Amino acid sequence: MAVHVHVSDDAVDITFSGVDKWMTLNPGGQRLAMADISGARVAARSDVSTGLGFRVGGGHWPGRMTTGWYTKKDRKSVRELWCVYRDQEVLVIDTTLAKPCRVVLQHPDRHDLAWYIGERLARR
Repeated sequence: MAVHVHVSDDAVDITFSGVDKWMTLNPGGQRLAMADISGARVAARSDVSTGLGFRVGGGHWPGRMTTGWYTKKDRKSVRELWCVYRDQEVLVIDTTLAKPCRVVLQHPDRHDLAWYIGERLARR
């Protein structure tokens, strides 16, 4: 299980390897243009999951994993992409897109990644 995040000046590339390709229903990964990203932060998993709606595809085991695509309770026709297992602190990337409107990832370098993305957004 691994999530790889590459931050460049113009995009954030997220690739999944191993079983995460299938658990997220996203074998090709996700590319987010910097122009589409509205913010990145580290947040508590419990705070981010409060607005989570129905699972469209992926897996969910309370307290152990939340992976795949989910609807958002307060916004119609939008999706969130999740790849979180047991970590209580997650990387949250908010976008202006409808799919995904938010990407939530478990990553060991989440604080650094949030800072890198924030630095690139400040340069726009």
